[in-house]
Amino acid sequence: MKIILTEHSDGIEICDFFGFADLEAAKDLRPMQPGIQDMREPGLDQRIATGPNAIIVCAETDSRIYARYELWDGPATIDSAWEELWTGNLFMASGRICGVGNYMGEMRYYPDFDLGQEMTLWHTRVCSKLVDNDRDPGFPRDIYRINLFTLQFWLPRGCSSSR
Repeated sequence: MKIILTEHSDGIEICDFFGFADLEAAKDLRPMQPGIQDMREPGLDQRIATGPNAIIVCAETDSRIYARYELWDGPATIDSAWEELWTGNLFMASGRICGVGNYMGEMRYYPDFDLGQEMTLWHTRVCSKLVDNDRDPGFPRDIYRINLFTLQFWLPRGCSSSR
């Protein structure tokens, strides 16, 4: 059975959510590496677009966004209560993934999660769960709709993590 080596969720809402990116590529600290700003957004019938160093996600509108990052020792498992949005390979230049907000073309980068390896092609899964609270009076109305994302990373077979 595969296990989570390390995980991170800082509880900070990602405002004006745009997607997830390799922090150093997005901030142009890695010359010749494309960043999230170089990508095209998903098409009309798509919810996600991926490229080197970035994932752009069309999230549910009018929802607050929170993310969790997981580093696994092999192929990650998925909780059946979550929707799998995408599974594939994602190249990461610095190995430091972060949430990205985009307000009128101004990118905002949220605290990063260090995968521990640079210049690596990671097996990656993006899962989502939409939590609605329109009936329970025991919770504040400002938590009416929350969109949770979990990003799971693991190395291809035969590779080992430096963690």
